[in-house]
Parts: sequence; structure tokens; C-alpha cells
Amino acid sequence: MSTLSISARLPVFPWDRLEPYKATAAGHGDGIVDLSVGTPVDPVPDVVREALAAASDSPGYPLTYGTAALREAAAGYLSRWHGVSGADPRHVLPLIGSKELVGWLPTLLDLREGDQVGYPDLAYPTYEIGALIARAEPVAYGDPVTDLDPARTRMLWLNSPSNPTGRVLSAAELRRVVEWARAHGILVVSDECYIELGWEGAEPVSVLHPDVCGDRHDGLIAVHSLSKRSNFAGYRGAFLAGDPAVVAELLGIRKHAGMIVPQPVQAAMVAAL
Repeated sequence: MSTLSISARLPVFPWDRLEPYKATAAGHGDGIVDLSVGTPVDPVPDVVREALAAASDSPGYPLTYGTAALREAAAGYLSRWHGVSGADPRHVLPLIGSKELVGWLPTLLDLREGDQVGYPDLAYPTYEIGALIARAEPVAYGDPVTDLDPARTRMLWLNSPSNPTGRVLSAAELRRVVEWARAHGILVVSDECYIELGWEGAEPVSVLHPDVCGDRHDGLIAVHSLSKRSNFAGYRGAFLAGDPAVVAELLGIRKHAGMIVPQPVQAAMVAAL
């Protein structure tokens, strides 16, 4: 098999496609306003830096499951900040930043040819890439309930607040999608990396909030990143939470694959959360 068999079926890396346009814009008299990556530029909070330094003497292998302190901090954050009832440290899994999860999740869930992955029609490009890596079919939607084939869709990405539109889905809108997906056995994965950055008058809601999902998290995964809320992008720290069976399955695979957040970063995540 050719070593290029996977990369050959992927589009050109999005930021590489932007290079000619950046060069044109840079030639403008006032220069370029580069919004292509959206990387944080403010300092990392002192409490985070201090926690990282204090944990720097970490010669042993960290746990894929993360420390109990990290999982408790993540569950507590979901409960305090986002009103998630039943947030359970046992059902939290740390991530090496959220992008690796987005890119690998369809593969880790054993999606394959014939399966479909739904994602918003204006969206982070890695949703599509994750499906293509797994040889599944990416399907962009305007309204998932009306635009997707429930017989073929195995996984559905939500993103609220949206990157790049900023649209915030209400609890009622999220509940409608969750009820439809549960009725058809479709896993809903909610990318909530911007949940603390909603516009005035539009309060973002987690897919795990009881107004959305009732008192159970089956069929649901919420993905949270510290990159934007804590200027943490350079540290690569995120976590997911939700359906206990899905979390357990991902943990089992990730232990074998060595998908482990470094111990000092885990300590920094606790401080940030």
C-alpha cells in the first residue's frame, strides 16, 4: 500500500490554501489582519504557569485516564459553570488538545465506508477530515434533522457557539437535535470549545445540560478545550465528557495508542479549571 494512500484522499491543508491570499493582503499598504488561525495572544495566566512549573518533575508515565484531581476539576467545572447535573469524574477523559479528538474520533469509533458523519455547513475543517481519515462520508448540513440520512449517519457534530459564524444554539434547538439523534441511535458530539464566548443576549448551553438532555447523558459527548478560555493553546489541553459507554470505549483504545496528556499539563489544566 502506498504511504500516501490516506493523505491523497484529503484536501490541501486549509492554511496552506490561504498562503497566496495572505501574500496578496500583505502587499496592501496597511498590511494584513491575519485571522486565519485564531491563536491566543494574551499571556498564560500565572496560576496555570505556576502549576505547570510545580509539576515539572514528573519522570513517570502519566495515566491516559488523567489524574483523579483533573477529572474531578473537569466535572466540577461542568457543574458550576454550565449547570450540568450528574457530571461525573468517572465519565471524563483528558485530550491532547481538542483537535486530535476531532480528527481521530470517527476512526476510534470504528466508522468506515458507508457510514456518514454530519457536521455544520460552515464549520471547522477538521470535522470533514476526521471522517475522510476513517473512510466515512462527511456530510455538511444546514439542519441535521432534515438534511441527514438517519439510516446512514453514525455521528453528528454540533458546534455552539459556532466557529466561524458565532451562532449560538438555544436549549430548545439542541434538544430537538438530541431527541432526533437518540431516536435513530446517532451519537451526538458537541464541540463546546467556545462555550464561554457567547454573544450578549445569547447564553451558550452545553449539550449535557438537563434542559437539553434530561437527566441522562447516553448518546452524547461534550468536548471542551482550554485553548481559548485560558490561553492554553500552546499547552494542548482539553477534555471530553458524557456517555459512560463511549468514554470507556475511547479510554480503552487510547490507552493502547498512547494518547496521553503529559503530567505537568494535567496539573496546569486543574489550575485552569
